[in-house]
Amino acid sequence: MTRKPMIDKDRLAAFADGELSPEEAAAVVMHLADHPEDQAWVDEVMAANMALARAFAAPMAEPVPDRFQALILPDADPAAHVVAFRPRWSMPRIWAGAALALAAALAVMAVLPEPDAGLRVGPVAAGSALETALMAQASGAVQPLGEAGQLTILATLPATGGYCREFELVAPETGDIQLGLACRAGTGWAVDVLLAETAATGGETASGYLPASGNDAGAIDPWLDRRGAGMALSADEEAALIQHGWSS
Repeated sequence: MTRKPMIDKDRLAAFADGELSPEEAAAVVMHLADHPEDQAWVDEVMAANMALARAFAAPMAEPVPDRFQALILPDADPAAHVVAFRPRWSMPRIWAGAALALAAALAVMAVLPEPDAGLRVGPVAAGSALETALMAQASGAVQPLGEAGQLTILATLPATGGYCREFELVAPETGDIQLGLACRAGTGWAVDVLLAETAATGGETASGYLPASGNDAGAIDPWLDRRGAGMALSADEEAALIQHGWSS
């Protein structure tokens, strides 16, 4: 019997941190489906990441304190704080300006939260619009995601060690669709697969886009099989899960 290849902890950590390419992340997802001990380790790393993200979310969103701005931004009368040196010690204006610009840029980078990277295979960022929808949105409900489009949860299914949710994101202008599967094992969500579809020109629904064709609708089935997913939950079963924070 051929032994399945193992994945080292560095690659698993990179997956949990969302640092792998979509192709690499998909390979790790397939590996985790057959290695519950690695899945448990990844769940712990993702839970730690989410705890840290929530702990620092509020401080990182705060404005730059006045005392730091005073150190970075130019004074109303800078000459009052300048000590005269001989010419060879004077900093050229161009270098002084560059230093100020660099300091300001570093300060902004230190206090602004990282922008939402959008949909991708791998762990779902804590506090992102997708995580909010996966945690609280009922199947069939439509959630606007700004310029990204409209997100709809299609179904919730029980899976080995947790639950999975099928979803779609529809671009408002082009009607292009992204079909996805996100699963929860432990305390965090991870996107197993994303499938892109281009809208056709006819037969639009009332919402202005075409549903997946019969051939495309089953494209996610292999990932559902790997997760050991069962039949979709009823609306009442889903509502109870959401109400209890996904602890059955």
